[in-house]
Amino acid sequence: MTQTHNNPLITLCMIVRNEAETLARCLRSVQGAADEIIVVDTGSTDSTPSIARSFGARIIRFPWTGDFAAARNAGLDVARGTWILVLDADEELDPESIKELLVCAKHLEYEAFFVRIHNHQGTDRDSPTLTVNPILRMFKNNKDYRFNGIVHEQIAAGIVQATPAAAMHMSPVIVHHYGYAEGVVQKKDKITRNLELLKAQLERSPEDAFNQFNLAVEYMRLGDYGQALEHIRTSLDCVVPNTSYIHLLYKYELRCLAVTGNIPGALEACDRGISLFPDYPDLHHLKGALLLQVSAFTEAKAALSQALAIGASPPVYHTEAGIGTYHTHVLLGQVCQQIGQETEAIACFTRAAQLHPEPWPVIARLVRLFKCSGRSHDLRGWLAEHLPASLAEQRPKLVRLLVMDGCYAAAADVMEGGAEALSVAAWLKPLRRADAASAVELEFSGISALLEHPVIAGADARPAAAEAVAATVQPWICLADKALAALGASSVFSPAAAAIRLALPLPRPAD
Repeated sequence: MTQTHNNPLITLCMIVRNEAETLARCLRSVQGAADEIIVVDTGSTDSTPSIARSFGARIIRFPWTGDFAAARNAGLDVARGTWILVLDADEELDPESIKELLVCAKHLEYEAFFVRIHNHQGTDRDSPTLTVNPILRMFKNNKDYRFNGIVHEQIAAGIVQATPAAAMHMSPVIVHHYGYAEGVVQKKDKITRNLELLKAQLERSPEDAFNQFNLAVEYMRLGDYGQALEHIRTSLDCVVPNTSYIHLLYKYELRCLAVTGNIPGALEACDRGISLFPDYPDLHHLKGALLLQVSAFTEAKAALSQALAIGASPPVYHTEAGIGTYHTHVLLGQVCQQIGQETEAIACFTRAAQLHPEPWPVIARLVRLFKCSGRSHDLRGWLAEHLPASLAEQRPKLVRLLVMDGCYAAAADVMEGGAEALSVAAWLKPLRRADAASAVELEFSGISALLEHPVIAGADARPAAAEAVAATVQPWICLADKALAALGASSVFSPAAAAIRLALPLPRPAD
């Protein structure tokens, strides 16, 4: 469906400045989708322009004026495509979305398309997705469609103003964004820059709801939740009904209230949000988290169950990865654990481990629950039956986790079931002895020796500092667990001991 440059279908429009580290990846990702590339350069001093030219881009020199919308519009002024696609240099189009984008471009009955921005923890698309945000990024090339806002610039208002009946569609197109990865925001000092621009815009338009919303976001990033809350509430007072980000205002309002200790206020804000957006799983999940915090376990279970009933967020909402799925299962498991519903808690943690892209912290919870409910002997069979087969290839990691949590017999069972059993046969005996030993008989040195055995210590490459901390602390945790487990069921202290065992620090498999 690629067009000639004389009659381009999709024009990619970007603004850049010193983006040499990431620009090539972005431009490479749109090959086969974009027929024309317009790069507005606001003053690069590195190789950004030459990289852009190597992909056939047209470079527009635009001196920086402190106005992102003006820079964006400079690119739109020269674009020739039927459609405008907007990306930033720290983004890339998902390879599977090229065809989807071309399908969208066939539907001329729409004026614009939203795409799903996946904000990553790291700087590549294999890194965990932290949040998913629907943002309008492809729209018809119309001289009346122009960006507004000197920072966090938007095109939707301009489209609606020019075409009040404009039809906009939520597409399945995915764009990966790495600009919020650890260190990137600090490196570019984005928060300071954004605050300065937003405050300047606030002076011009004090009742601009979107500007108030963006100020709140920046203050939340700074940890100033009181200031953020003021801007959120001003935005709620000014915002036009059905505006796309209203659901986020309620979500951020309740978070600011919760962080500042106002749990009743946070729950009230949550309920107001749910009344307007009953299919938004994030609000139900957060309500469950708040109720768990105040030990309202029955209500927390109901809220989290509702989030799971909805499942992954509908694409119109900003969401965090795992809400409505694995993170909610973990939280529900914690609630069930608190009220003694161990079987249901095990089911929740198991489902979370099945869905989680990084399941080991959840497996640690599962191991702890099996141990504290007296079912350590069932662990090997349960994990083999219910967890992905790929985890079987990480047997040393599982054995290490079991030993670190004092599940010595279970660790021996796992090792005996593996191909390496003969090579570590001598090591299985001390594991069995440690499992049979009483709290008095078990010694710090004995546990340390188990943790330092090559089968365990060599399972993962660990930083020296983390290794030293684990070697010092973990044996004491195991000894405390053994002593607490020794309190018989008839002891008056048994319920408290059981609760403390569950609350002891979980081992981290990476330690």
